[in-house]
Amino acid sequence: MLVDQELDMLKDENTRLRVLAEHDWLTGLYNRRAAEAHVDEALLKNGGGMLLVLDIDHFKQVNDRYGHLIGDALLCEAARTLRDIFFPRDIIGRVGGDEFIIYILGGCSQEAVDGRAAQLAERLRKAGRRYGMRWNLSFTLGLAEKQAGDDYISLFDRADQMLLARKKARRARRADSADAGGERSICTDMALIRRELREKDPPKGAFCQDYETFKQIYRFVERGLKRSGQSAYIILMTLTDAQGQFVPLAAREEYMSRLSDDLQASLRSGDLFAPYSGCQYLLMVLGASSENAAVIAGRIHTRFMSRVAPDAGLLLRYDVYPMGELPLQPKG
Repeated sequence: MLVDQELDMLKDENTRLRVLAEHDWLTGLYNRRAAEAHVDEALLKNGGGMLLVLDIDHFKQVNDRYGHLIGDALLCEAARTLRDIFFPRDIIGRVGGDEFIIYILGGCSQEAVDGRAAQLAERLRKAGRRYGMRWNLSFTLGLAEKQAGDDYISLFDRADQMLLARKKARRARRADSADAGGERSICTDMALIRRELREKDPPKGAFCQDYETFKQIYRFVERGLKRSGQSAYIILMTLTDAQGQFVPLAAREEYMSRLSDDLQASLRSGDLFAPYSGCQYLLMVLGASSENAAVIAGRIHTRFMSRVAPDAGLLLRYDVYPMGELPLQPKG
């Protein structure tokens, strides 16, 4: 009897170790090695199959601006969604930092793939909003259908090549014109460029962008200010607890979302703001004097603090400084 119990314990321990060896520590999905092995096994069976390779776009910016805790939470949300929208028999793995694979046993129609991609996009968008992101998370998808003689490597390579081609096409989109060359072709290209550059359905209030875009706009505006002699100010808003430390993550998401709403409502349509870290926003106020910039920062501070419970123990500090010069002392 004792021997049987020890054998059962040994089996349980071996099962636990096998699960740990096969699964990604963060998401619980198959890791790269296990996903490859299971797909190779599935490819030996009769019937169709399709491999999807999914890559979350610009994910490094999420980690850089919001921190790895939020980045990890978004990866887990993506994993949960994939488990929800695909069948239990399908093979789902995380094969890179922000890269996932799904092998659909029996194959799948393009319409069904598009429907599941739309579900994932919506879930990621909502998750990003919950964590205070001001741009929509997106992803790029490549796919390849099973062919005779395929193994995981060959199937993955075709899907990955489609993914890379889609990324490249999105970056370098150009007019698909039947006319070859000539003045009309150039006009068609310019019309497309203007459509791509123009903001569609701009929201009221300030212009919100990610930090990398904010940085490029800053450099562009700074060059223009040297020629025009006009003024522009940068404001750094920092939210902390009473001891000047990070607000706990759960509360931080809520309060940073509130602060974002206040920035949107308090700034002008020609102003710009972006998340700088998990507890900070950077603002760019164009054509303002130092007094006006300080008034704007103070107005945002007053508006935000008026909506926070007195016992919340929060501080909202702000630095105001002219573009191209060193920061002044923090206020607020």
